[in-house]
Amino acid sequence: MREIIYFFILITAFSCSSSVLYSELTHDDGVSFYNEKKFSGVAIEKDKFDNIRVEKLYNEGINLSTKLFDSKGNIESEWIYATSNILVTRFFDSGKVESKEVFDRSLVRNGKSISFYRNGNKKSEWNFRDGLRDGIQKNYFANGKLSDEREMSNGNENGFTRIYNREGELLKEIFFKNGIATKI
Repeated sequence: MREIIYFFILITAFSCSSSVLYSELTHDDGVSFYNEKKFSGVAIEKDKFDNIRVEKLYNEGINLSTKLFDSKGNIESEWIYATSNILVTRFFDSGKVESKEVFDRSLVRNGKSISFYRNGNKKSEWNFRDGLRDGIQKNYFANGKLSDEREMSNGNENGFTRIYNREGELLKEIFFKNGIATKI
């Protein structure tokens, strides 16, 4: 939580400053410099039509976040770099959130991954550990009702799987052990 508050303080501080082109920065061992000083501010990359396609926020030479834009200037994704993980938010063309995911610094999913329908309702909520689905996995109908929930362990169904109809009524319950349906 402290990292998020710090991040927003930095955004506020740098929102009034002008940006530099990313190509004007130099990099050494993960630290970025501008005019031989650790860079704090916003660095941008533009396409051949002078549209901003990438915006990177730095503090003391460390990249805190990266935003990617399409050719029309709409945000496509935002990457926030925390100490031990990376929070990635992807967006629909409308600007609404399409998904939110947590990766470790090696870009392996570790944590919660949530996706949304275009109407804003939750589509899925999956949990990952070391890149494999692990824990309770939930999928939803576009109307927001739960469609199914599965207990997973190391990428295999392991426990109950429950399937619901569009009104939220339980249709079927199956028990899995190591990915194989078994009778209770």
